[in-house]
This record gives sequence, structure tokens and C-alpha cells, in this order.
Amino acid sequence: MRNTPQRLRSFAPPTRDKIFIWSAVVAGCCIMALLGRHAAIHRFGTDQFTGNVLFAVFFVLSIGLYCGFQSVIEDVFNRLSTLFRRREVMAIAETTTGEQIAIPSVEEPEPAMMGYSAPVQGVVAENCPEMTFPNDYNEEIEEDVEYLTLEDVTRIKIGAIDIDDVVFDNLEDNITEYSSLQERDEARGDYPYFEDYIGGHGLEDVLESDTLYNEWVSLQPKHIRKELELGIYRVRAYPKSDASIGCFTKTAKENRIKQDDGKIRIEEWEEEAYIDANGDVYYSDQIEAALQALKTDKQHSEIQKQLLLQHEQCNAAHAELAEEDMKFSLAQIEFICAYITFMMQPYLEADELQKLHHNAKIWTVNAMPPFTPVNLRSNHLTKEDLKHLGYNVGKFLRLQGGVIARFVKKVFEKPFENTHIRTIEQKLREKKSNKERIPIHTNDQMDKLFKHFQRYGNINLDILNRA
Repeated sequence: MRNTPQRLRSFAPPTRDKIFIWSAVVAGCCIMALLGRHAAIHRFGTDQFTGNVLFAVFFVLSIGLYCGFQSVIEDVFNRLSTLFRRREVMAIAETTTGEQIAIPSVEEPEPAMMGYSAPVQGVVAENCPEMTFPNDYNEEIEEDVEYLTLEDVTRIKIGAIDIDDVVFDNLEDNITEYSSLQERDEARGDYPYFEDYIGGHGLEDVLESDTLYNEWVSLQPKHIRKELELGIYRVRAYPKSDASIGCFTKTAKENRIKQDDGKIRIEEWEEEAYIDANGDVYYSDQIEAALQALKTDKQHSEIQKQLLLQHEQCNAAHAELAEEDMKFSLAQIEFICAYITFMMQPYLEADELQKLHHNAKIWTVNAMPPFTPVNLRSNHLTKEDLKHLGYNVGKFLRLQGGVIARFVKKVFEKPFENTHIRTIEQKLREKKSNKERIPIHTNDQMDKLFKHFQRYGNINLDILNRA
């Protein structure tokens, strides 16, 4: 299709890729239309005729959408096919009669031998933008080595490619990297830097620096010569010294051994040492001990940080609990005041009722405070009613009987002026008749009233009779 004239393209037979693409498009459009018909009939309850009409509409619309985006879709398919298609090269072979023929072939990882009576004279390579080969027309042709000659008369050896013969477009990709200092020393030879080579010559030779440089270049390994040709050169650098910090160096060490025959044997060696800015020398064992001490200090510091963090978390949890307790205490005070108001409002004046509220509030935080006496409006409440009120509130606050009796004695001072606290304690739950206006409420009943108050904001004694 690519080489078909424009006026004949419409009559050209379809390619395999075209047939595959159109088959996939038709199948996909049919599936989408069938799904639309199925959804219209079974999901939305349309009849068979409407479903068939919708099938035709969906199919035509899908084909139309593909035709509208045909160029984009075909371009995507072409790009995908080129990723999995092996590249082709055109080999130009010359026969014994001198005739040149072009043979398309699939590119292989290693060049294959041509089965002709004469060796291949040229190959035209495509799709190699990242590297080129150096042109050296004066290079001697090695014997027993087979070459390929490109159209620009460049010769290429047949066989494995030496990376040092390849020149990459990106200049940094041509730099040889070494994995270790030993590898670099072994790969650079005896004179890795030009100043090292000059140092072994006299003054007259140094004046002829160009000649010496060329000699030095000829002594360099192949990858260094390649770097120099491309403008990559290596020089010896000296790190800047800082007087405020120390440095590592080698020091002379010896061990003197007196032998039995009266002679002295001296063992000498070099040992790495660190000299700080003050001139103090530290050997490897001392440095190791210092590092271990530093690690220990770091571990202790981390432990201290963890302890501080745990302490902060405990404080935060304590503050949160204190806040929750405060909220609960405030809710309790609000409920007690509402309960007292509900029970005692008909029998107390407004100011006396406020005194009773104040006594109940301070009772929640202090079991034995100085209470303020309260005066009743009338004698409608019996002593049993007042004891029941104190009992109900005291048991809700989880207080003991003696504390409750003292509250009743001090708050309702006039009715109980001739009654001892011990007597009140013994008769807190006493009932003389069923006509008491303030009945006894157990702990569970008070808790039930409290939960109801938290939820609805009122006191309702009827809920105590419910199951």
C-alpha cells in the first residue's frame, strides 16, 4: 500500500493488517450493539422490534465513530505492530559477473554469512541513530578477518562489536566507568596522566611537548585514546584541605623482638591512622571504639526520645481522661439539679431551691463540705421524704450511708434538729406509709433516669415502670 500510486490505492487489495483491523472493528461493533439491544429488552422492558431497531442504530453509530477516528486508530495499530516486527535491512551483494543485487533480510543479532560465490561487498543499515563507527581509511586490513563495506566505502568488521569502536551521539555515554580503584589502576597503564610521563624525561625532551604528548597518547589503552579523540581528557586533581578538620594517613609502626641469640628482629608495617585538627593521632582500634561509643550514645538518645514520647502520650491520655471526667461530672451535676428541681420545686421557694442546688453541686466534688441549710415552704414533706431525697442523690454519686446522713442533717437542719446522724443513717430507707411524695430509687433506677436525661433532657419517672 505504501508504494501504490495515489490514483490506484482505492483499487489495491487490502493488506493483512487492514483485514484484521476491520474484522476486529465489525466484531466489536456487533458485540456493543447486541449488548445495547439486550439491555433495552431485558433491563428497560422494550419490545423485540424496538430492540432490533436499537441494535441497528448502535451498530451504524459504532461503525461511524470508527470511520471518523480511522486514521488515529490505524496509526495506533501500526505503532503497536512495529514494536513486535523484526527490522529489515537491505543487503547489496555483488555476483561474480559484477552485477549488484539488493536482497532484503531480517536483522539478526549477529551477522550471517552470505551464500554466494563472491563475498558481500556492501550493506545499507537503517535505524541506527544512536551510534556511528569511526572512519579510518588508512587502517590496515587484517588478514583472516571479513569486512562489510557500506555505500560510503566505510569498512566494518564482521563479528562481535568492540564497545571502544562505537561512538555514541551523547558525549557522556563514551566515558568509561570503573567499578573500583583497583580496576581503574589496572586499566589505565603505567602513565595514566601526561605529567607522569613528562617527569621521566629531560628538559630538552620536555620542550618538545607535542612529540612527547603523541608518544604518551600511543601508550594509552584503546578506550582512553577514544576519549581523547572525542575531547574527553582526565587530569589528576588534588582535594582541597581544610585545616579545621583532620585527615587519614599512614603511619610507620614497628615491633622489636629480642631473639635468643642476642639479635633483635624489627617487624615494620604501615597502619592507617586519623589525625585530627589538633594533631592527635587515632588508630583503627581507637576509631572503632569511638564509633561504638557514638552508636551507644545514639541508642541512648533514641531511648530517651521514646521515653519522652511515651511521657507526652501519657500526659495527653491523662488530659483526655480528665476532660472526659469533667464532662461526665458536669453531666451528673446537671442531672442532679434537674432531679432536685423535679422533686422539690413544689415545696421550696426559688432562692431556697438555688441553695439546695448549690449544696448538691459541691457534694459532687467534696463529700464533707460545709452545707447551707434550706428552709421548706410547708410541712407537706415528711422526714422520710427528705431522707429518701438524700438517699437517692447520694447513692447516684456512690456515697456511703454516713455521708448521706450528714447531708440530710446539715441541709434540712430544722426538721432534723433533734435527730442524730447515726439515727438518720439507720433509717435512710425507712417507709412509714405508701403516701410518701419522694419514693426510694435504687442505683439502677437513678442510672436509668440519668441516661434518659442525657438523651431527652428531662426527668420522667414513668420509664421506671417500663420493662
